[in-house]
Amino acid sequence: MEISIGKLQQLVAVANSGSISRAAAELNISQPALSRSIAAIEARYGFQLFNRVGYGVHLTAAGSQVLEQARPLLQTLRVFDSNLKLLGAGKVGALSVGLSPLLASQLLARFASDFFAPDASVQLRVMIRPGAGLLDELKNEVIELFFFPESHIEPNPETEIEAVGRIMPACVVRRGHPLAGRPQLTLEDLAAYPWGSSVDPPINQQVLSPARFVCDNYHILREAVLQTDLVCICSVAFVAQQLAAGTLVEIQVADLPLPPTTIYMAKLRGRASSPLAVEALTRMRRHLNE
Repeated sequence: MEISIGKLQQLVAVANSGSISRAAAELNISQPALSRSIAAIEARYGFQLFNRVGYGVHLTAAGSQVLEQARPLLQTLRVFDSNLKLLGAGKVGALSVGLSPLLASQLLARFASDFFAPDASVQLRVMIRPGAGLLDELKNEVIELFFFPESHIEPNPETEIEAVGRIMPACVVRRGHPLAGRPQLTLEDLAAYPWGSSVDPPINQQVLSPARFVCDNYHILREAVLQTDLVCICSVAFVAQQLAAGTLVEIQVADLPLPPTTIYMAKLRGRASSPLAVEALTRMRRHLNE
C-alpha cells in the first residue's frame, strides 16, 4: 500500500479527534475500515503511530513527527485544490491571445477588462497583428488562439477555425472630403484618393490609388482619416461616435459591396483549450453579438 493524500487525511483526523470512531464518523467511513487503514500504514513503515489508551488513541513520538509533516502537506493540497478551482473558473492563470488590428481597436479595452474582476489574478498577453502574422505565432505556440476577420488567412490542416460573430463594415471619409455626400460613387471615383488600412492592398482592386497609409493601429488610422483625404474601411461600431457627430461620413460605392464580415477564432487543431481560452472565446462571442 502506497501512502496517499487520503491516508494522510485519515491520520490527521484520528490525531485531531483522539478517537478512531469519531474520526471514522467525520470521514464517513466505518470504524473497522479506518482501523485497518491505520494498521496497514504502521505495518508498511514498521513503527506505531498511535498508542491505544482506553477508548481513545494518542500519537506516539514517531506519530507526532509524521503529523508534523502531514499537516503542511495537506494545507498545500487545499491551496492547490483551491487554485485549480480558480483556474477552472477563469479566475487565475495566463493567456496569450491574438487579435487583428480592427478587432483590437474596437473591442480590446472591453475584452481585457472582463478578465480583471476584484477576485481574479490573471495575466493576459495580447498580440495585435493581421491574420497571417497571428497564424505564424499560433503555429510557434506563442499564442493559444486568435481572432480575425474572414479572408485574412487561408484554411489549413494545422488549425481549427470557428465563427464567433460578425461586424458591419463601412467605407468612411472625413467631413468635407471631396467624396462626402456624392451619390452613385464607383471605385473609379476613389482612384485619386489615398487609402488607409492595416493590410496592403486594402481591397483587391487594381483601380486603387498607389498612395497608402498602412498602420496596425486603427485609432491612429481614424485620426489620420479625420485630418486628410484618406479613404478607410473599418467597422461601423468603431466609428459610431464620429458618424453620429458628423466628423466622419460613410460613403456608398456601387461596385464596392460591404456585407457583414464574419469573425473567426483559430487555434491549433486537436489542442485542448485552457479555461481562460474558453472564457476568452465566450466573451469575444458576447461582445461581437451585443
